[in-house]
Amino acid sequence: MRRRSDPSTHRSGCAACRLARGAAAALMLAPPAAAGAWLEPVGAGFTSASATFRTRQADPEPELSFYGAYGLTPGVTLGVDLNSNRALSGHAVLFARLPLHQGPTHRVAAELGLGGHRVEGRWYMMQKATLSYGRGFQTGAGHSGWIAVDASYELRNSRAQPIWKLDGTLGLNTGAAFAPMIQLETAWPQGGQPSYTLTPSLRYQLPERRELLIGLALCHEERSSFGLKLGLWQKF
Repeated sequence: MRRRSDPSTHRSGCAACRLARGAAAALMLAPPAAAGAWLEPVGAGFTSASATFRTRQADPEPELSFYGAYGLTPGVTLGVDLNSNRALSGHAVLFARLPLHQGPTHRVAAELGLGGHRVEGRWYMMQKATLSYGRGFQTGAGHSGWIAVDASYELRNSRAQPIWKLDGTLGLNTGAAFAPMIQLETAWPQGGQPSYTLTPSLRYQLPERRELLIGLALCHEERSSFGLKLGLWQKF
């Protein structure tokens, strides 16, 4: 006599299948690098180091940047953001990222940062708060990609007015050696002149979970300038 299957077993099995498919989709749609809305897995992390050479700088020294993030707990990612431009300024900020919504496709997170910024050789206190949104997507060709939007409020004690920033990133994972990405960074100092930097780039896959970034940066502050951006991403 054939044994009749238990419907509850089918329901739990289907639920497990849906959960597995959701987890796979979340991994597939996640960006290749740390973005503001995505938290790092516990015990894992990401680093990014870059150098940007600009045409209008009389000083040959490039603008140097370093970013690192590490998953401390399922709900806390800690990180550091460093920047140095000897001809202009720099900053060093430690931050904590906390999840507000972490769905399989849409994600929202908040980030709080504290550190210092340098102007003409002097250091001042700096505080930063960021609200980030991220969304993974699939293209009709079967590729995956992501959109990230970060809205930030910076308070620097060397200035009387805060700085508002809105940054966006659009990236695509093609499965080939090269993959495109475009970034737009904007800043509105209260009482000052707004600025923006548009950087289209290509990511080249390297062994051992590394990626080489090559981009062209169009920067507009008081006047426009071009730059070459070289970066190295590393997951660990």
